[in-house]
Amino acid sequence: MDTRKKKDILIVAMVFALCSMAIAYAMLSEKVEDQGNNKEEWSVEITGVEQLATSGQGSSASADSNVTTAFLATSLYQPGDSVTYSVTVENKGSIDAKLDNITSTISPEVGTDDNPYITYTYEGIASGSILEAGDAITFTITVQCDPSARVVPNNTTTLTTVLNYVQEKA
Repeated sequence: MDTRKKKDILIVAMVFALCSMAIAYAMLSEKVEDQGNNKEEWSVEITGVEQLATSGQGSSASADSNVTTAFLATSLYQPGDSVTYSVTVENKGSIDAKLDNITSTISPEVGTDDNPYITYTYEGIASGSILEAGDAITFTITVQCDPSARVVPNNTTTLTTVLNYVQEKA
């Protein structure tokens, strides 16, 4: 085999090797680029609010939510009336969430002449609890008129509850 044929074969092999390396580099760099698109997502929200139980003549005038806020309008007509609501919160994101605190406002304000006896309680949820990515939790809120009350001056109470979640630190 003469020297010219050897050089031609060597050149073809080098061009083939160079093309193979370029293709491999392009494939690897594309995979690295795809890995950069894997971003964590934050998505914690109330996905369900419904009346669970009543006592006495208590009833739910309305129950609704907006992201992490529940709006509950409760009608209580006599001492001892109560309404219990079921609230479901889901972590639809990829980041674990920690319940920093729960803030609530009730209207009319508790302790005023318009609302001397209406209170609320939570069960199944507490500040500091962790809601892992992809999980859900269901808890209850009970709105009640004190059984020892003599009068219920305002029969509809609106409770607004905000769940303040923060990113759980690893």
